[in-house]
Formats: sequence, structure tokens, C-alpha cells
Amino acid sequence: RSELVYADGYDIPYCCSIHDKCKLGSALVIPLLGGNNEVLGTIKLYEPKHKLFSTVNVTLGEGIAKLLSNQILTGRYAQQQALLLQAELRLLQAQVNPHFLFNALNTISSVIRRDPTRARQLILHLSQFFRSNLKQDIEQVTLAEELNHVKAYLEIELARFSDRLNVKIDIPDTLLSLKLPTFTLQPLVENAIKHGTAHLLENGKITIYATETQDFIELVVEDNAGNYQVTHESTGLGMKIVDKRLRNKFGQEFGLIMQCQPQQWTRATIHLPHIIAPLTRNGEQTNA
Repeated sequence: RSELVYADGYDIPYCCSIHDKCKLGSALVIPLLGGNNEVLGTIKLYEPKHKLFSTVNVTLGEGIAKLLSNQILTGRYAQQQALLLQAELRLLQAQVNPHFLFNALNTISSVIRRDPTRARQLILHLSQFFRSNLKQDIEQVTLAEELNHVKAYLEIELARFSDRLNVKIDIPDTLLSLKLPTFTLQPLVENAIKHGTAHLLENGKITIYATETQDFIELVVEDNAGNYQVTHESTGLGMKIVDKRLRNKFGQEFGLIMQCQPQQWTRATIHLPHIIAPLTRNGEQTNA
């Protein structure tokens, strides 16, 4: 039962479960409650004499039990939030992998006939992309690592669209150790291609760049199609998950902002704090 139990030694006899000659005369048992009044454990207080528990001691015991119950609920909530974020990350990966793999294999099949060397390179890029995906259980990576993941993805897409797509990456070296959640940039780049430049007959352009102020850093993925629609179900879901992960990680003042000038450009801007990965003695960046 989710109720306090007081064995005062008289009206409710107290019997020690360890030794029949135990000198403890009364006991107070207070439940630790989880969600829906689920009893997760108890706090037990003892006194050597009968009817010795004062109102102060009872109140103190109840206060401690309530505090611990709240801590248990907080821990459960944090665990559920972490599992939810992992599920959302898996959803992002599930969205990109099937159709990207299908398009990639078709592209490689086409290239291998006329340029086997180039086809082998594309297979290596595809392998690198999926190898990186399998390592996405890491909570956060540096911008340099995230860009390597994006570049492997772009190599396949550049081969697929040939001269219809041009990509420019302009990121200062000083920001390459910036920390951000894994799988942040690639969904934005995929969105820019799938719902943007893929619909252009020629001169598709995607620019990935960064700007820095005293208070924050902005990472921008911009295309020249201007086709973004907030109401688009698949696009909206991916962007919402990226935005939610950023806000949960860094705070509500950071996150993703989508802007669009129809038929001209779509701009996905990520606001990030200045969190730069420390350097090891060898000058390499760490993820700690």
C-alpha cells in the first residue's frame, strides 16, 4: 500500500524480523512512491521505546521520503528523455538510409560502366557514410567530424546530379573543434537537396558556411531553390527533431531557424554556443 505504517508497539505490535529479542520498540515505515503511486521502496525509522515517535520525527521522515521519491521520478524522467532523443535520432537515420542507399547504388551502377575508378571512390565514400552512421551513439562530435560525414554524403549526391549541383563549404579552421550533437548537419544538407536543388533543372547550389559573434556561432546550410514549406510533413519532422535535440543540449536560446524566400533561397541556420573541444598534448581534438 502507498500509505505510511506506524507500529507503536501497543495498538500495532512491532516485531523485529532479525532477532526475537530485539530491543527496538516501535517502527515507522514510509513508502517511496513512483508514478501512479507505485511503491518503489521504503524508508524505515526505529525507536527503542514504545510510542516514542514524535510528530516532528514523523514529519521529518515523510519529508525525506517525499524528497527521495521526487528524485526517483526526476531520474526516471531524465532516462525517458534520453531514450526519446535516441529514438528520434534513429528516426532521422531511418529516414535517410533507405532512399539514399537506393539512389547511391543506382548512381554507382551508372558510373561504373564509364569510370570504374570513380565508381570505386564512390563506394568508399558510401562505406564511410554508413560507417559514420553506425557510430552515431556518440553524444556529440566536433564540427570537423560532422563535416567529414556530410562530405561523404555529398560525394554521392554530386555524382548523382553531376553538373546540376554545386556545393561550397566555407568553415573557418578555428571552428572545426566546435562541439555539436551528432547527425545535425547531414539532415539539413539532405533537405536542401531533396526538397530544394533536386527540383532545379540546372545550376543547383548549396552553401555551407559559418559566422561567429561574441555570444554564439551560426552554422548555415543554404540552397538556391527556395522550395521549403513548413507544412511539408517529412521535411518538418526532420527539422523539428534537429531543432529539439539542439535545444535540449544547449538551451532554448539555441536551435534551428528555417527561412525561405520562395523561388530564390532556403536557409537553415543553427545557433550554437561557444563550446570548443580541448586539445590533447599532440594537438588533436578530443570529444571529452
